[in-house]
Amino acid sequence: MKYFIEMFSPTQAWLDLSKEERAAYLTHVNDSSKGLMEQGVAIVSMNENNHDTIQRAGYDFFVIWTIPTDELANAVQKLMVSEGWFKYFDQLNLKGGSTDIFEKLTTM
Repeated sequence: MKYFIEMFSPTQAWLDLSKEERAAYLTHVNDSSKGLMEQGVAIVSMNENNHDTIQRAGYDFFVIWTIPTDELANAVQKLMVSEGWFKYFDQLNLKGGSTDIFEKLTTM
């Protein structure tokens, strides 16, 4: 199992779209991702990044996914690229599996 976390803020290109264009694009991306969801890809949470967060990352929104395999994680990332997501959102990602982080940190 992989965890995939997106942190993102809208770009000027997104802000320049009308409300209808934004809704149409998000509907299209949602429809394009249905096949991945049917294979076990799941969104755990989609939220705004609270302004009162200590050491807050400078992004407005985040999404947390669970993804069963590396292949599906790669497919999610390829979908973002093919759908032009990064034109509309400035984004950083995190991806990894469950691990004993304490063990990793102590053996560095």
